[in-house]
Amino acid sequence: MRIHIVGGFLGAGKTTIVRAAAERLAERGERVAIVTNDQGSALVDTSLCRRSAESVQEIVGGCFCCRFDELEAALHSAAETGATVALAEAVGSCTDLVATVLAPLAERHPERFQLAPFAVVVDPWRVADVERGFLHDDVAYLFRKQIEEADIVLLSRADLDPPDVREVVLALRPDATVIPVSGVTGAGLAEWFAARPEVLASPLSIDYERYAAAEALLGWSNARVRLVADVPFDPAHVARAFLTGLADAPIAHVKLTSLDASGGRAAIVRAGDEPTVLFDPTPVREASWLVNARVALDPGELVARLKGALTAAAAPAEVTWSDLEAFKPGRPVPQHRYAFRCGAGDEASCCAAFYDRADVRALLGDSWHPGGVELTIAMAERLSLGEGSRVLDVACGAGTSLRALIARWPVRAVGLDAHSRGESADRLELQRGDAHEIPYPAGSFDALLCECALSTFHDQPGALREMRRVLRPGARIAVSDMAVEGVIPEALEAWVHTGTCLSRALTGEAYERALADAGFRVIERWDATDGLRELLRRIKRSLVGVAFAAASGQLSGAAPIDMKYARDVLREADRALDAGTIRYTAMIAERLS
Repeated sequence: MRIHIVGGFLGAGKTTIVRAAAERLAERGERVAIVTNDQGSALVDTSLCRRSAESVQEIVGGCFCCRFDELEAALHSAAETGATVALAEAVGSCTDLVATVLAPLAERHPERFQLAPFAVVVDPWRVADVERGFLHDDVAYLFRKQIEEADIVLLSRADLDPPDVREVVLALRPDATVIPVSGVTGAGLAEWFAARPEVLASPLSIDYERYAAAEALLGWSNARVRLVADVPFDPAHVARAFLTGLADAPIAHVKLTSLDASGGRAAIVRAGDEPTVLFDPTPVREASWLVNARVALDPGELVARLKGALTAAAAPAEVTWSDLEAFKPGRPVPQHRYAFRCGAGDEASCCAAFYDRADVRALLGDSWHPGGVELTIAMAERLSLGEGSRVLDVACGAGTSLRALIARWPVRAVGLDAHSRGESADRLELQRGDAHEIPYPAGSFDALLCECALSTFHDQPGALREMRRVLRPGARIAVSDMAVEGVIPEALEAWVHTGTCLSRALTGEAYERALADAGFRVIERWDATDGLRELLRRIKRSLVGVAFAAASGQLSGAAPIDMKYARDVLREADRALDAGTIRYTAMIAERLS
């Protein structure tokens, strides 16, 4: 089944385009499924989409990335019922979909799902508003990030003579395919279906705190309303007056659709705009509507504005509100976040392959992480180990840390590593395995160790949830890793992306948030950068000897060492340490029930 994930900001015209696309694809003989998405419930979009496709499912209460399991299930269900193509429309406040949705779907289901290039619907007038500074800085940040990760940018409302914003869009995403489209006339849809961009977007570099702040600026409200009058009224007139009464508010969108047999819908998608109203003007005495509002107001203030505007517009009709919800979205917590998009097997193994080189092993010694066995013991002392405790070391390497543990505590140790050759001894077992799919039942371990490895995993949130799964409630996890507290110096950029654990490192605070998001309570975090300094000193002392051994063929499988380059990298690493840009951090956390 082909899958088109469709993103774009609130009010961009996504649903109109998705409905038109579904109808065009059905005309070609495709069996089309639509998946809608929202932070709340009772969606206008779902109601509209049911008029355009035979299979429509909705995922509510969070974005696709935070409800990935539900999206996955919905897509499987669509495929099982015979759909040949699915259109999945993400909630308009969502971004980072390449890393959290497209990459996981492609990697997990390569045979069943064919992922189309990621299309982002962009309202040209909204681009102009952002360029003029009309949106809050954090909302503008989110909006630009949506464009930055697009493979295809669909410039909506092409039938309405929009402003030309192609240059602005391409400045944000130079390799994007830009297509003007209209959900009303169908213009551009065939070009969208046929587009095959040469360069697909990579996962975003994104500040999740700004992303969360942008989402939190919007108040969301969904409700059903019923209008009853003694004398007939024109529903189109009431809908227009209602939306016009809100036009001075900082609107992302306000939509309504009729729940009556006569149908009808209306919307306003920008402050100061004229509403679009598509209603039968035949007078009625009663009307039932579904209303969705996304406005940069406090939820309480938003509800008051909605009620006041509709009461005034519908007078003297009586207005009854039901199923009313109003809230601000919570911080996005993706179930998965991949560091790359394609070739998961190759990319995931590149870091392990780097550390498996003979020259690298010779430089790092038996303990490959900063702080060595001393830091391992310091962390283990905080794990509440007892006789018979089962300890799992994820990405254990040669098992050096576990051997240190069983020498000091009467524990049973299991090591998991992608390149393990397998070993079994008294109280120690080493086996090959993947941190993203740990081959043990839930609650199998009393403690877990992960040293200088989390930053190398291609799906850090997924790996942390797996670690939580195999720990019993109340068990502790010890994590140490590289931390980047700023911008990596340009002189280190090329080295960072050769497979080192700095390429996907987080800040110390971001590691804490990642643990919390996965279901852990962080008990302690401390700076262990002294161990990193000592590791660099050890590498400098060993460098000449290892370079000579590699050049003379004494190290099988070793790569030639460029001494000048190596010294330059070490010097820049020292400077980054002195500046506090690169750190090494250690954390202890407890698995919550």
